[in-house]
Amino acid sequence: MRISAIKTPRIADGMLIRKVQGADRPSIVDLIEAAGNLTGEERSCAAELLDMYLNDPLQKDYSFLAASDTTGRVAGYICYGPTPLTDGVYDMYWIVVDAGQRRSGVGERLLAGAEEVLRGQSARMLAAETSGLASYEPARRFYAKNGFTEEARIKDFYKPGDDKIIYVKRF
Repeated sequence: MRISAIKTPRIADGMLIRKVQGADRPSIVDLIEAAGNLTGEERSCAAELLDMYLNDPLQKDYSFLAASDTTGRVAGYICYGPTPLTDGVYDMYWIVVDAGQRRSGVGERLLAGAEEVLRGQSARMLAAETSGLASYEPARRFYAKNGFTEEARIKDFYKPGDDKIIYVKRF
């Protein structure tokens, strides 16, 4: 089943939430590179998923939405997709917001756009995983603020001292 993104772009507080397009790639790669807390491997993975989405319109694993301002400048993006072998469960792979736009509601608007799409697909649950490192504390606060609950923590998962934390939001 193909997950369609927002059919009609949503405008919220001057921010347009819409499907990512090929022309957005340079801006999104810049956001990934400037994120600040992503490792080189994470930056490469995020860009690779973007390229898979842009280069294969028939792929069904990843959907991308962008938030752009009135000038068309991309302020952030979200990547999500169906979790294999589940019924109505989706993973949120990345949500990245321009450093100058953080704490302005861009992330919440992107999440709301993805949730709108997912509810239309009869999603039951959205899962997000993150690191336990201090540099990921803003991400953990974001999840908690937006209705996610911590469901699991795997100690030393990524490396010694770096736990994997799984958050879930049920619809």
